[in-house]
Amino acid sequence: MRTALLLVGHGSRSKHSDDVMPYYAEAFNGSGEFTEVAVCYLEQGPKVEGALQRIDADRIFVMPVFIAHGHHTRVTIPEALGINGKNCHVDGKEVFYLEPLGRSAHIVALINDRMEEALRHG
Repeated sequence: MRTALLLVGHGSRSKHSDDVMPYYAEAFNGSGEFTEVAVCYLEQGPKVEGALQRIDADRIFVMPVFIAHGHHTRVTIPEALGINGKNCHVDGKEVFYLEPLGRSAHIVALINDRMEEALRHG
């Protein structure tokens, strides 16, 4: 079974934005866990609309790379992808819509790491 990961970001029209999505895509692409890793956005290309159709896999995990649930994760992204629930089928593909980053001890540890980094580099 071919399995893909679709990372969904907000994106930005600003030339000053810092796009971290390629970093995550490269990290997951190199992991060997997925036959395909794709990125799409709400505010820039490639757009969320049609993203599932652009992926050639039987199973797709959709990860909204957002810190918490909000209108985009609950409404905009699912509607744009044509999904209705956490686990559904779209065009013969099994789709799993994952939770956003949310509450996590990993994020707490990351914030602590950032503070320590700031103190080291004063």
